[in-house]
Amino acid sequence: MKRSSLFLYLGVWCASIALAFFIGRTLSTPIAHPEPRTSKALSAAQIQEAMRSVPTRGDTVQTSVAEVEAATTLDQLRTQSSEMTRQLLNAAFAVPMSDPGRSETINQLLEQLAASDPLAALEFADGIASLRDAERARNNILEVWASNEPMAALAWADTALADVPSNLRNSQMRAIIRGFAETNPKGAFNYTNALSTATTSELRLKNSLLSEVIETQIRGGGLAEAHTTIALMVDGPNKANLQRELVNEWAAFDPVSAAAYVQGLGSDASTGMKTALISEWAESDPAAAAAWLSNLSVEDPAYGQATTQITREWTRYDLTASSEWLNSLPASPELDRAVATYTYRAAQEDPSSAMSWAESINDASMRNRMMQQVAANWKNDDPAGFTSYLDNSDLNEKEREQLETAKSWHSSGHGWGGRR
Repeated sequence: MKRSSLFLYLGVWCASIALAFFIGRTLSTPIAHPEPRTSKALSAAQIQEAMRSVPTRGDTVQTSVAEVEAATTLDQLRTQSSEMTRQLLNAAFAVPMSDPGRSETINQLLEQLAASDPLAALEFADGIASLRDAERARNNILEVWASNEPMAALAWADTALADVPSNLRNSQMRAIIRGFAETNPKGAFNYTNALSTATTSELRLKNSLLSEVIETQIRGGGLAEAHTTIALMVDGPNKANLQRELVNEWAAFDPVSAAAYVQGLGSDASTGMKTALISEWAESDPAAAAAWLSNLSVEDPAYGQATTQITREWTRYDLTASSEWLNSLPASPELDRAVATYTYRAAQEDPSSAMSWAESINDASMRNRMMQQVAANWKNDDPAGFTSYLDNSDLNEKEREQLETAKSWHSSGHGWGGRR
């Protein structure tokens, strides 16, 4: 037997003894006291400490043909490790709900158990009271299971998820496909690409799962492979959706290369691809995203939406630069939402300027709403300045009354263009 094998066996054996003592000592009822006491529950921190003694699926041992007996012993020890994890799970479920680390500890233990006994892990997950935590735990278990045994996880899903509400079923299927793609992206893609699209819901699920495969592959460093896979697909809605997903993930870490890819497609680049690129790029470098936008025609369907996305991000950091950029663009109805977004951001810091922007909006309904939003902030923060504006404006009596009685959207929890 190799020395590394011997050390692992001894380590697991010692850990099992220590763990049994640890849990037994903590959970047992002392007999030295004359009055009976209830068992003392472990805390999440104590269980986390005990978890460090349990070997994980990353603890492997190399064996040769001459070590078959040792391998058998290793299987027994791994079974023992699984039992140790179950003991810790029972202890974790006994942790008071008020312990802030309880949920995360249970989730980590379930992932650990899922590597050796996913069905048992799923049974434990059924005992989680919180619906949100239970769904999260099941998804994590299924992802681990599918990364090890994708066909077994998929076979389970065919029957176990048959009568589950569509939202939950789709969420769990995404977890399975995500785990599948982590270790075998090509197999995950081929399986997902062969799914039925007979109904709208099936088509929607297939597109979602295909996107999950591409996203997982790219995040795992397989950008080139994902690029090739999509390029070989037959033109159609599925390919277009995956190209958009490719650009979205790519732009998150290399927007310049993603932009070159989109530009290289020419007229084949969809509106969705362009807006996905701008949306991601604007979060990290709105000025660079704005510079690239100059390549698009004002008539391009992506232009107005992309302008709004850039404005939404840029105004979070620099109202002056974003204002100068908006001023440099040719006036058009397509810019109304971008101007409204800027107006909403500026209303709290520079109401006079914000009102000028609001007045420039082409759409009458949108213009009135934004002017009222600015007015609501202005009259509270600077009543004299607001009154001076009203007195020097060309507003009629009705319009003036609307601004004087306007209420801020802050009071109702609403914002413009998405509050962050």
